[in-house]
Amino acid sequence: MSNSKQASEGPVQGRMTLSGIKDLPLPVRAMGFGALGVLILIYFVYPAYPTAVGKSLAGWTWFACNNDNNFLHGRFVPVAFGVMIWMAFQKTKKMSAQPSYMGLPVLLLGLFFFLVSMRTIQPRLAIIGAPFVVIGFTYYLFGFRIARHVIFPSFFLWFSIPVPGLEAILTGSLQTLIVKSCYNFGTFVGMDLVNSGADIFIKGSSMKVAEGCSGIRSLMALTMIAAVYANYTQKPLWKKAVLFASALPLAIIGNFLRIFTIIVLANFGFGNFGTGTWHDWAGLLIFFPIALSGLYLIDYLLNFKEKRSKRVKRSVRTSRKVVKGEATS
Repeated sequence: MSNSKQASEGPVQGRMTLSGIKDLPLPVRAMGFGALGVLILIYFVYPAYPTAVGKSLAGWTWFACNNDNNFLHGRFVPVAFGVMIWMAFQKTKKMSAQPSYMGLPVLLLGLFFFLVSMRTIQPRLAIIGAPFVVIGFTYYLFGFRIARHVIFPSFFLWFSIPVPGLEAILTGSLQTLIVKSCYNFGTFVGMDLVNSGADIFIKGSSMKVAEGCSGIRSLMALTMIAAVYANYTQKPLWKKAVLFASALPLAIIGNFLRIFTIIVLANFGFGNFGTGTWHDWAGLLIFFPIALSGLYLIDYLLNFKEKRSKRVKRSVRTSRKVVKGEATS
């Protein structure tokens, strides 16, 4: 019996895990960490874009993601990436590592994107290729079983890519939608409103829904939150897609309620308070609670059957325990 137990434990003790990276062959470690060193060098240090602000890829990204183009959230993406990579490490550190040369083509594809971005002075191409470098490096050094856990964090880096023209396209459309929705709903409930362009007149005073109030920043933030929430709470791909797609309507609903409460305050004679203090705090008090509650509600509805079956199983087990207890007593 002891011999069989030792035989079963042998393969487990002898297998190479993520924490046992020192057991990898020297050429594999050299090439893997060489690629990691190159990635850090070209991202943070190497002045690949001498004519661009920031020069290095990290420097350009920092300056390109700014408050003027509503992509300020891009500066926090690397922090979120680091947290998710650490979570992936904690989840996979006891898994067996199986180095694979299949990761090299993926790694080279990412480096190819960077080389093209240098030749064309288009830093966005380098960020597009960054996920392939991270995934390829992990795939090559540890195998796909571990590399699949870094796929989402790697592609999450794409949220730091400023998209030219996206602000102009979305801002105008969202601004018009919010103004029309607030005006139509306000008149429907009996408020005396007049709409002219982006202005809503309330009892002779004007309230302008500026471009910054269109909800573009809130939409960007909620899209990132929805992506993370969907990835870590859902298993089927279609459920992840539904939760991610719900970010747009939830952002519109949350921003509509935020702006409409300002109109209500102005209608009751508190226009200065509504466009001042309340405007500054309504995002935290109205938008995000409504939007995040909406995400949770959609999650609950998507998994209603599974949660109901679990409750039924728990109640059945509890009933059996009660019956057994009564029988023994």
